[in-house]
Amino acid sequence: MNQHSQNRKDVATLERETGASSELGIYVTADKQDELFTDKTMDWMEGFTNDSMRRYDDKLLVSSSILTPLADLVDLPGATNYVPTGKLVKASYDAAPESVKAFTVSDRSPAFNILFITKPGDLESRAVMIDDMREKIAEKGSEGNLPPSGINATPSGLAVVGVGLLQNLESNRVQLTYLSIFLVFAFLTVRLKSIVRSLLSLVPVLIAVGASSLVAYAFSLKLSPMTAVGGPLVIAVCTEFTSLILLRFIEERERGLAPQAAADITAARTGRAFIVSGMTAIVGVAVIATSSLPLLRDFGTIVAMNVLVALVSALVILPPIMVWAEEKGWVTRGLVDPAKLGDKTTDEATPTPDLAGA
Repeated sequence: MNQHSQNRKDVATLERETGASSELGIYVTADKQDELFTDKTMDWMEGFTNDSMRRYDDKLLVSSSILTPLADLVDLPGATNYVPTGKLVKASYDAAPESVKAFTVSDRSPAFNILFITKPGDLESRAVMIDDMREKIAEKGSEGNLPPSGINATPSGLAVVGVGLLQNLESNRVQLTYLSIFLVFAFLTVRLKSIVRSLLSLVPVLIAVGASSLVAYAFSLKLSPMTAVGGPLVIAVCTEFTSLILLRFIEERERGLAPQAAADITAARTGRAFIVSGMTAIVGVAVIATSSLPLLRDFGTIVAMNVLVALVSALVILPPIMVWAEEKGWVTRGLVDPAKLGDKTTDEATPTPDLAGA
């Protein structure tokens, strides 16, 4: 949403004044409702809640559950920790108003919630806490918080939804990037009639993908449903640049120029057009980065950065790789008649002068 809107400012004020951001629930289930109100279940709930509040004190603000009203009554400094019995908790639950009952224990299945209010923080650190909670719930011994027999517990709530969204975005981003690389490699292999030429075109692409991720990390650019397509976008743009440069290099070699001269001519003639085209696209997309909506702002920033990285990678990394590979005869093999290579007694050290104005 618009970060300058009054609603967003009110939410920010609320977070700042209360120190609260979201909620994390621990969904506890059993085969029978009576198993929810045993002494063992109460002991586990008290131990798990207190351990979580101590272990994640920088991420959790307060906790509440069906046990909280009774347990907090005797939670006094210097006093021995007292855990109410299951019968006492069940009696307090039966005496509670219907609205409180509906909020704490399910009337359709044996289940209740342990609710934690989380402090403001990013989803990455919250994901670490939730994963650690899952491990503790499944771990036996003094270091674990395994529920008693017949009781199951799992994290839930808005915090888990947010973390799940982040993890799905990251997973889909990686899968889309790998799939794009594979499809581009297959197409280039068929189009260029050579695995080697296809790999030569992809080397700058792979470097651009890695470099764009490093740049995004260095500038703390946020991942979102729109920016998750950054990897395939870099692959598409950079492959376009590398393919055209490679094909133009082959044309110059067919004219009889030596590898280095062919690369120089290609960079001088084709490279200028790429720079103009790339910078135009960068400036056009970068305008979106001025939006007040974070989703659009991050998308504009990341896309503009991706196009810039792709352009630099294609123009800087590919030419020396082409010259090195062509000296071994890999680039033009099967595409250019060997008799046409190196016919000239001298290489063109400088581009052919523009005679249009003569």
